[in-house]
Amino acid sequence: VIINVIGSYLFTRWDLTAEKRYTLSDETKKILRELDDIVFFRVYLEGDFPAGFKRLRNETRELLDEFRAYNKNIQYEFINPSASDDPAERNDTYQLLMEQGLNPTNLQVKTKSGLDQQVIFPGTLISYRSKEMPIELLDAQINVPPEAVLNNSIQNLEFKFTSAIQKLSRKVKPSIAFIEGHGELSYRETFDITTTLQSDYAVDRITIDGQVNALANRILVDSINEEYDIKPKYTAIIIAKPDSLFTEKDKFIIDQYIMLGGKVLWLIDPV
Repeated sequence: VIINVIGSYLFTRWDLTAEKRYTLSDETKKILRELDDIVFFRVYLEGDFPAGFKRLRNETRELLDEFRAYNKNIQYEFINPSASDDPAERNDTYQLLMEQGLNPTNLQVKTKSGLDQQVIFPGTLISYRSKEMPIELLDAQINVPPEAVLNNSIQNLEFKFTSAIQKLSRKVKPSIAFIEGHGELSYRETFDITTTLQSDYAVDRITIDGQVNALANRILVDSINEEYDIKPKYTAIIIAKPDSLFTEKDKFIIDQYIMLGGKVLWLIDPV
């Protein structure tokens, strides 16, 4: 009785599985604990599936239960999109899911009469306040055995869900910048990576050109003593394949940006 009373106030969990299946990363725990509103998962993995997809469904449910153990704002529902007996209603549901960003997968299921085609949507729609995001649970790969595909998909669940929660709950996108002025790759040459990064970051292109405030914001906090609060302007900067020398002043500005906590991704051509 005493242990139960104490347990109702203190939270702790032990993972006794050999592969530490139920041990979340520290970053995931931090993101979950900071949630201040409901995150709702609509998981379209309900129905009569082959064993592999049942395993994916069960692992998804167990992971969401693990998330709920750290924050009760995690809520979920498992839905069978093929539950209706009306073909027109099923097709309308399929069309709506595809419009929301989920892709169908055709399965061949063995029945008493032979093989039967089954349409499933191995994905989830994650909602947070007024925002919604589709997540594909199945990582389809060419020339990879189905069992390996399912294993890879299960292993990536925590990363996918945590990343989606972070994106949905983030109030402001972090800013990053491509540096120009030293022969770096142009916007045209970095168009693809820029487009990809823009889903998670505000992407800028800047030329340092000896400007002290190019990579930092200086806020005057004491006009009498001329004291400034100096913070990095960007979460990270990208220096992509420069082909000419940096001036001493530009190097100093980058150095000070790093000293303030800024990150730099160097993409260097060794030739």
